[in-house]
Amino acid sequence: MITFRAVLISIFAGILLAGCTASPSSGPAVPSPTQDAATRTMPVVPGRPARVFVFAGFDAACASLAAPVVTIAATPMKGDITFRPGQQTNVATSATGSCTGRTVTGTGVYYTARPGTAGVDRFAVAAKLATGEMVSRSFEVTIAE
Repeated sequence: MITFRAVLISIFAGILLAGCTASPSSGPAVPSPTQDAATRTMPVVPGRPARVFVFAGFDAACASLAAPVVTIAATPMKGDITFRPGQQTNVATSATGSCTGRTVTGTGVYYTARPGTAGVDRFAVAAKLATGEMVSRSFEVTIAE
């Protein structure tokens, strides 16, 4: 079975994150992927974008918030990362629990394996909130052969 690990949504400082810009960098080594209840398994096919995460900020009333700046913290070796704003997702968990299951809008993080690649690839994405706080998520994908 092809394994694809990603967190669908993450809490930081009482809100979920949202993002909208990309800046590839050759930053530090990619840490182990973040794993929690939102980890899932699905195939990653070379040449086809696969959504791995959605950064989505929302307030206590579950209304979407302004997006933070999202960047690539560690680039993948076998694929490319793109960001797509305006992606809807269901909240997996929230600080108070009042928004769990609600639909919010955020920015999707997509991984596309390059044609001819196979095996495992890792990358990390960072987001900076308007308050200046930073959070990052690491991902590991297994590419279909």
